[in-house]
Amino acid sequence: MKYKLDFSQKLDVSAPSITGAPDVGKPQPPTFVAWQPSTWPAAPAAVDQAFIENLNRIFEESILSEINNVISDANEVVGSLQHRGHVVAISLLCALDAISSYGYGARCGKQIPEFILAHFPSAYYPHANSLLYLYRHAMVHSWNLFEVSITPGNEGIAGSGGVISFGLLNLFQALVEATEDFLDKLTFDAALQQKTLARYGALITSAKP
Repeated sequence: MKYKLDFSQKLDVSAPSITGAPDVGKPQPPTFVAWQPSTWPAAPAAVDQAFIENLNRIFEESILSEINNVISDANEVVGSLQHRGHVVAISLLCALDAISSYGYGARCGKQIPEFILAHFPSAYYPHANSLLYLYRHAMVHSWNLFEVSITPGNEGIAGSGGVISFGLLNLFQALVEATEDFLDKLTFDAALQQKTLARYGALITSAKP
């Protein structure tokens, strides 16, 4: 696997020009900031390494690192995700929706099962539709879960007595692995490349400065 997400804290190595103040007579290209879409580079004519690396930064810095920060902060303060489950779960499910929309279209979450079957660990395959309907839809629209459950730990996904359950830490790791797998396959899968370029182009076109 070529693309690996890195959640370690990164130093800001930016520095002002050694020639002094910038030339105000010339427009300066915006610095790429992952969480500011107005600074994202224009979509290339075709997927290349630079484009995939930019997507890697967007997924890592603006989505998954922020969720990882919340998880780390909770573990530091109380030692677990107890009483933080709804916030983390909804963030993870929205992250899954957002990341999957690049290669599989923005379809109000309907692309989630397809993304799971293509990129998630195999234990999640039988529950791909449930992740959409019983988890994503229930929590985003009604906050709570009614037919399934979650735990604050790293328990794997499983069904017992007709009720599906998994640990939030397990889902987070599964989403990280799926995102890495998606980026790897983006290097050669023509269909993924076409849909990802279209999604990326639509998003940056809508971005306001």
